[in-house]
Amino acid sequence: MTVQILEMQKKHTKEVIALLTMSLGHASTEKTIEYWNWKHIQNPFGKSKVLLGVDNSLITGVRAFMKWQWQKDQEIINTVRAVDTATLPTHQGKGIFKQLTLEAVSQCKIEGDAFVFNTPNAVSKKGYLKMGWSDEGRLPVYFGLGSIIPRLHSHGVINELLEKFSIESQLGKIKATWNFPSSKTYWHTAIEFNYLRWRYVDCPVVKYGAIIEPEKFGIIFRLKKMKAFIELRICEIWIMPGTDAQKDASEAIKKICKSVRPLFVSCTLSPLFSNDMKKSLALFGPFNKGPETTIRILSKHELSEFYQFKLWQPSLGSMELF
Repeated sequence: MTVQILEMQKKHTKEVIALLTMSLGHASTEKTIEYWNWKHIQNPFGKSKVLLGVDNSLITGVRAFMKWQWQKDQEIINTVRAVDTATLPTHQGKGIFKQLTLEAVSQCKIEGDAFVFNTPNAVSKKGYLKMGWSDEGRLPVYFGLGSIIPRLHSHGVINELLEKFSIESQLGKIKATWNFPSSKTYWHTAIEFNYLRWRYVDCPVVKYGAIIEPEKFGIIFRLKKMKAFIELRICEIWIMPGTDAQKDASEAIKKICKSVRPLFVSCTLSPLFSNDMKKSLALFGPFNKGPETTIRILSKHELSEFYQFKLWQPSLGSMELF
């Protein structure tokens, strides 16, 4: 079945959200206009590429490619991540998902995006591999010890703890023009003030906490429910160039752990921290426990640095939630 493919307009938002809700439910994140606009319109890397499949004025499918930037030293590349997609139940199995996805691939390639990546589930992964994506495996994750007496979670407790480490007040210490560090070796999300505010302050579905010392280091974290306990997930961590702030950052994480009393700590190695991050933060790993990741070349002809996370070190904050 061939459908007419159109660029999504603002007037389609309610119908698209209804289609996503009908197809996917609210299992991972609640589908709301606020969340959609934050994710696809307000993203500092640019507005998403969103294509619709239309049959006689009926929206039968949606396919969204979200803009993202990766940086190494002074080089920044524009990429997209395949995220929200859904097909009307009465039109499933007719190739609409494939049509929309390949058309989005074609358009993003022409527009100069280097590659497309995503974190599919086991079912959708098979479809992506058939369309030219390659399997990069799971994002390597490191773990640290939490508290010997872990705290039982509740929404009230988590909100109270995050208020103690208010990310809005912590980011308030940083000037909007602040120059953040970049790695000369590894690809990482291109972070700057507007990105951090959008990603961790304005996010409508998850709350975050932070400790930031502008001249030294920054730590942004999430308190994720783990059954009856709390996982302390380090989403971003960096030290400022020319400083010896590893010890200070390590002490800050200990301070967070003392207050939170998590069951365990999780993070990925950060190229913005130090070469001995694993040792200085007392981490174990790597373990292949992160999101399953696939990738496909668009306008960039060589991706060996990204294959199997060879020279690609995304933070957990870069890969979760979307």
